[in-house]
Amino acid sequence: MELSKYLAFLAVVLPIAYGAPTQTSNNLHPRILEAMKRDLGLNTVEATARVARELQASEVIDKARTVAGSSFAGAWLESGVVHVGVTDHAKADEVTATGATPVLVSNDLSKLEKAKADLDKMLIGQPKARDVVARANSGIASYYIDVAANKLIISSLADSRANAEQLAAQVGLSPAEFGVRTVQTMPSLRATVTGGDAYYIDGSSRCSIGFAVTTGFVSAGHCGQPGSSATTSDGEPLGTFAESIFPGSADMSYVETVQGTELTGYVDGYGQGDIAISGSRESAVGASVCRSGSTTGVHCGTIEAKGATVNYPEGYVVGLTQTNVCAEPGDSGGSWFSGSQAQGVTSGGSGDCSSGGETYFQPVNEILQNYGLTLVTA
Repeated sequence: MELSKYLAFLAVVLPIAYGAPTQTSNNLHPRILEAMKRDLGLNTVEATARVARELQASEVIDKARTVAGSSFAGAWLESGVVHVGVTDHAKADEVTATGATPVLVSNDLSKLEKAKADLDKMLIGQPKARDVVARANSGIASYYIDVAANKLIISSLADSRANAEQLAAQVGLSPAEFGVRTVQTMPSLRATVTGGDAYYIDGSSRCSIGFAVTTGFVSAGHCGQPGSSATTSDGEPLGTFAESIFPGSADMSYVETVQGTELTGYVDGYGQGDIAISGSRESAVGASVCRSGSTTGVHCGTIEAKGATVNYPEGYVVGLTQTNVCAEPGDSGGSWFSGSQAQGVTSGGSGDCSSGGETYFQPVNEILQNYGLTLVTA
C-alpha cells in the first residue's frame, strides 16, 4: 500500500484528510462540539458563543496590555468577561475603554515574573541528579503565575509544602505574593511503548503528531532526539527528527517528513471527520481549549495558566501552558486547539481520562518561531 494510505490513519494531524468538514466561527466541528458538551457541560449555542467570545477576547487583551503599560498585571477570562489586572488605578478607565474589566491588584507582574525566573535558575541550573527518581521525589511538581490570584503558585506534594514555602522566600516573595497548591501525584510524560494509530519513534515508543508544517510536522521534544526515525504503525518511513528540545527551555520537536508526504492543515476528529486549522492565534487564560491524541481522542477543558515550569522525572521544563484537560500515555505531542486556532502540542501531566487530570502543552507559536517553520492551514 502506498505511503499516503498509511498516513491517513495517523492519530492527529497529517497526511491525508478525506472529506474534512470546514469550520467557521459560527459552525463548530461536530467533534469539538461533542467534546465541549461532554467536558465543559455546554450546549450547542453556549459552546459556539464561547469560542466566538474567546477569539475576540484575545484582541481586547492586546489593546488593554498596550494602554495599561507597566501597570499591566495579566489578563484572564471569567464567565465570558475579559479581566485585566492593573496596579495603577489611574489606568482603569483606559482599560475599560478597550472592552475589558479592570481589576486593581497589589503585586507587580514583573516582580512575580522575576521570582519565577529566579526559581528556574535555582532548580533547572542544578547539576543533574544521578538518580532521576530522586529528582521526581523533590516534591515540587510545577510553578506558575496565576494572574487572577495575582500570585506565583507552587504546586507540591503535601509533605513538601515547607520546601515550597522556603523556595518562595529564597526568591524574595512575601506570603502575600505566593501560594502553595497541593497535588496528589507528580507529573509524568505522555509517551508509551504500546501500539496505536499514531507515529512511532525508532520502532518502539509512540507519540501523536501535533501540526503539519510545510516541510513536516511538530510534536513534543521528549518523543525523540535529532536523528531518531519516525514511522507509521506499519513501519513505513515517515520522517526523521531534525530538531528537538527536552528537558530545559522547552518540550518541542520538528520532524522532517520523507519526500512525497501530503501535509494538510487538519487534526484527527476521531470518528467525525477531521478538524480544520486556520491559524495559531493564542487563547487567553480562562479560555476553552481542546486536544486530540492517539490514545484518548478529543477532550476539552480550560487554560489555567501560562509559562508554567514543570518538574518531570527527566528534568524541569519551562514555558508550558497548564490546563485541566485530561490526557494519557501516547497522547504526547498531540494537537491542542481553540476552535480552529492551533495552540500547542501535548507535553505531560498527571491523572487520566477516567478520573480527570491536569495536562501541560508546549505553545505551538514558540515551536514555529524557534525552528523557522510555517504552519499548514486548511
